This record gives sequence, C-alpha cells and structure tokens, in this order.
Amino acid sequence: MATDEKAQRLLSLLQRYLEPVPVPAGFTSREIVRRAIEFADPSRVPYAFVEPLQSDVAHLLVAQLFSGRKDRNIPQGEFVVDEWGIGWRGTGHAWGHAEKFPLADLAALDSYRFPEIHSPEEYVLFQQVAEAADRAGKYNIAPDPIGAYERLRSLMGFENLAMAPAIDPDRFHKLLGKLTEMTLDVIERFAAMKCVHAFMTWEDWGLQTGLQIRPAQWHEVYKPHYAAVIDACHRNGMHYILHSCGFIRDIIPGLIEIGVDVLQLDQPRLMGIENLARDFGGKICFWCPLDIQWSPRENVTAEELRAEARLMVEQFGRFKGGFIASQYLQPRDIDLSPERHQEIAEAFFAAGCR
Repeated sequence: MATDEKAQRLLSLLQRYLEPVPVPAGFTSREIVRRAIEFADPSRVPYAFVEPLQSDVAHLLVAQLFSGRKDRNIPQGEFVVDEWGIGWRGTGHAWGHAEKFPLADLAALDSYRFPEIHSPEEYVLFQQVAEAADRAGKYNIAPDPIGAYERLRSLMGFENLAMAPAIDPDRFHKLLGKLTEMTLDVIERFAAMKCVHAFMTWEDWGLQTGLQIRPAQWHEVYKPHYAAVIDACHRNGMHYILHSCGFIRDIIPGLIEIGVDVLQLDQPRLMGIENLARDFGGKICFWCPLDIQWSPRENVTAEELRAEARLMVEQFGRFKGGFIASQYLQPRDIDLSPERHQEIAEAFFAAGCR
C-alpha cells in the first residue's frame, strides 16, 4: 500500500474512532466512564469496542500510528534496534520479541544514555487527538511509554532482571528510580494538556498460576514505584489504569491499597469472575473483554458468550459501577475471528452497554 494511501486509511479510522457514541440524554461518554470508575451509578455500562469501532474511551496511543514505533508490528523474522538500544525480533504479531539487551550487565548503566521519550512532534499529535476526543465527549487515556517492569525486562533480560536486586542492588534501584522519574515527567506533560483523564500502564505480572516473582519482592521493590506514579496521577486529577495478564491475585490487595483505580484484565476467568467480584468488587473497577483464552474456542456458542457477558456485568457492575466492557484490541493475535469479535460486542450490548 502506498504511504499516502495508508495515511488516508489511518486518518479515516481515527476519525471514526473519535466519533461520539450513543449516550443517554444529559450524559457524555466521559461522565459515564468516570461514574463507573468511581462507583457513582453510571447510566449504562461503558465500553471500548473495535468491531464495531465504537468506544466511550479514547486511547491517545492511536496518535503513534502516525509517528511509528520500532518495537511494534515488525515483519516476522526481521530484527530492529529501537531508541533504547533494545533489539527486537519480529514475530508476525503486534509485539516483537526482545533479543538484544543493552543493560544485560548493569555495569553498562554508568555510560548508558536514556532516550527522549516523546519528541515535541509526538506531543503535538497527542494534544490534537486529545482535544478532538474531548470535543466528542470521550474519556481520554494517555499511554505509559515506559512501563517500568516491562522496560527493565527488555533492557536487561528476564534472568538478569530477576537476579539484579540481589547481586547489584545499587545500580538496579538507580535504574528503576530513573524510569520512575521519567514516568513522572510524562504524567506532568499529559496533565498539562488539560483534557487527559487517565494514565494507563501495560505490564504483565502473571503466569498461569501465580506471579512471575515472589509477592513479597513485588511489595518491596515495585510497589513504591507504582505508588509514586499513582500519586502523581491523582494529584493531577487523573485516574490510574493498570493492565496485567496472568494470575495476579496476590498483588491485587496491594494495588487497591496504593490507589489503582482500574484493573484491566484480559483473562478474568483465570482468577474467577465471581471470586474477583466477591473479594475486590466495589474497591477497584474492572475493565475486561470476554476471557481471551476462552472466547476464541470454536466450541463456545453465541449463547455462552451472552451468558458470560451478563455474568461479568452483573458481578463486576453491581456496586453502582465498577465495570468497563471491551473487546480484545488485537484479535488476530489470539485467532479471534471477525464474526466472533462482533458476537462479543453484541453480547455486551445486550447485557447493559446499549
């Protein structure tokens, strides 16, 4: 596809994405989402769908479709090095696989040069998207461009990261502190736009049966980082949203304690929808699609999809709010057919989003 043709197609998609969606009289999407997060009795369940392309929220990261990122959508087998010095191998899916780790030996930190997070041009794009979405009444979500834990893992490699707090604690904490400082600076820049309502981090802490690290280590090492980031968001009048895949039950009480407003889970069945609602409902807002390990299965019927959507709305949303419905943003990566994607949206519409 020619470059100008691709740009026109992206611009058309962006315009559709920023169109207002149906809301009850006297409400905006922004107010509906805020009420759901704050348990203030929203007029309907807020949603973020891509098929159809309708959403109460606006992810400002769509601006990066026009700026480009080297670690995203790399052709399968191709190798690229990004601005952090991290080498990525293309997988044919949205995310590449890190293979070159510039801080595998933390001694390299002494001479490492941190990149500029966003160029002035990128911040202009973010501002333009935020203002357009704000005019449409959307709830604007700014992306965390650092994601400290994910960034550490791709800078160092998983095994080196696991050992660093024990064998080189001074440099490790210096690096984590620098990433936190950079994150706080980004939050201030987004807050200055005056129409950003939340800051969202994507970090996968879980495996299928538990955390990647000991819960005690998470509390000791990483919880203070999150607390600082969340405090900065709240000081600036923004909610904080955390995405995490896997079985992360052990740290949910800690996340609630430090003020995480929304927990975005793509595998709610892994920890049990009713269990999560019973133990944490009304304390933190859940934002979920139908479970991405279950919903693509061929033997799952349309009626089962509708029943699951009703269950999630009833369980998570029974606290005068507390639930945001969604579809998975990268259906191709989980072999979710366009037809099934549409069925999931219809299931949520029937369960309380319409």
